[in-house]
Amino acid sequence: MQWLIPLATAVWAIWTWAHDHERERQRERERMTALYVNPFLSSCEDLQSRIYKLLELDGLRSLRERYPDGSYAEETLYLIVRLFGWLAAVSRHGPYTQDPVMIRLATAVRRAFATANPECPVGPFNFFIPEQKALGKMVMQSMKGEHGRELDTISYYRFKSNLQSPPLSESESVRQSLEALRSAENMKGVAGWERLAWAQTYLVDLLSYLEDREGYSLFPGERLKCRCTAACSPPVALKPKPTSRQDRARLSG
Repeated sequence: MQWLIPLATAVWAIWTWAHDHERERQRERERMTALYVNPFLSSCEDLQSRIYKLLELDGLRSLRERYPDGSYAEETLYLIVRLFGWLAAVSRHGPYTQDPVMIRLATAVRRAFATANPECPVGPFNFFIPEQKALGKMVMQSMKGEHGRELDTISYYRFKSNLQSPPLSESESVRQSLEALRSAENMKGVAGWERLAWAQTYLVDLLSYLEDREGYSLFPGERLKCRCTAACSPPVALKPKPTSRQDRARLSG
């Protein structure tokens, strides 16, 4: 029976190693969520909410009351550019770098802003992919934090100040977008509003999918989608999918 002692010791050592390994893996997963997933979800929620209010709830009226100087235009642009920054970050870091649903929906959001066609020509809210990535880099910064070097976005006020200098001051897409927001009587009368509507529908799908995976939601109710038209629609293969629990389970299977 002496052989049972080393066997039990070996089994205990293996179990302890496996337990410690799983605990370390869970800690690393929580760290990645705090550093990348949480701020990404926040950027998605802030932008989709702003777009929905602008297009479906006459949000321009409230924004003009709050910001009579028209600075709501810069704030809205900041929300767009901040999303570009976090899209790049979560594609390189965190638990969703190889997730096919995440990749497809993130690509759909990018293509919604990049789409230009005869029905929806180049104009406001039209940022081609290279400019999206360049703008995203301009609002990201690396700083020392609890977990070492951490990514974060610059403040809105710093971004607003940066708009006065090149390269932002020389960007035609930035200029057109700001002018459209300031001069619009109704957002659905603005050229290129469909790009915002399509982006918002994909952001709702993306939030629903990731929140299901993470087990929490940033919004207590049900998110509604903007009404879209065929204009500015990205390729058919990237059209938004239904967001019921059953449909999301099928998408991720």
